[in-house]
Amino acid sequence: MPHSVSTVLEVDGERIRVIRRRNQRRAYIRVKAPDGCVEVSAPWHVNDAEIKRFVSAHADWINRQRFHVVEGEKSRLGAPTPEEIAEWRAVVAAFVPALVERWAPVMGVKPGKLAYRNMVSRWGSCNVKTGRICINVQLAAHPPECLEYVVVHELCHLLEASHGPRFKSLMDTFLPDWRSREAKLRGDIRR
Repeated sequence: MPHSVSTVLEVDGERIRVIRRRNQRRAYIRVKAPDGCVEVSAPWHVNDAEIKRFVSAHADWINRQRFHVVEGEKSRLGAPTPEEIAEWRAVVAAFVPALVERWAPVMGVKPGKLAYRNMVSRWGSCNVKTGRICINVQLAAHPPECLEYVVVHELCHLLEASHGPRFKSLMDTFLPDWRSREAKLRGDIRR
């Protein structure tokens, strides 16, 4: 019997690498550079359902760690210049209104003001009360289908504020391939 076994589990739509070790007593979560992927090392006897619960219970901690890891990589690689940010903003501002105009009637929503910012920890945000949607200008550096995914994701929040089962069901209805687009945005290209 080997000392350790590595597998991959999907937890809340995200691929998590799991390493089970024979001599390990507790489970640990690591968020790894440069892309913030999540790895769990666990005792041999811990089953998939327990690992999924463990990861879900630590989602807030994982997101905070991912933010620090990704920010550390950005500072190591150098922050974008104001000129780059202005170029990104122009590209995103040119495409988002057309995407909103296309998707809002299909989804039956009426968004408020659109805004574009250079955000460090989110691809977009939605204020459910005002309908204001903010899109990260860094999406200009990603494939167009990623920008469309973020727009649909934020519009979907006008129907469901949380990321729970209803939200995922709505995303499945409107954009059936949203998970692969999300993975592409994270740099996790699945074939």
